[in-house]
Amino acid sequence: MSKTEKSFDAVAMMRAARDRISAAIEGMTLEEELKWLASQDLQDPFLERLRDSAAQQAAAVGVRK
Repeated sequence: MSKTEKSFDAVAMMRAARDRISAAIEGMTLEEELKWLASQDLQDPFLERLRDSAAQQAAAVGVRK
């Protein structure tokens, strides 16, 4: 069986994004993380919904933005 060359490695891209975000929020409290997330300019509609959902959940448990 022959292998084809990948032009895009989704696993590597996700790991790099995770590492970048982890470094940015390292040591932050939940409140600080929520503020950081709210401050990000998101181009992805899914991530915008995720951010809004996190804010709603935080409001439900009484965490301030």
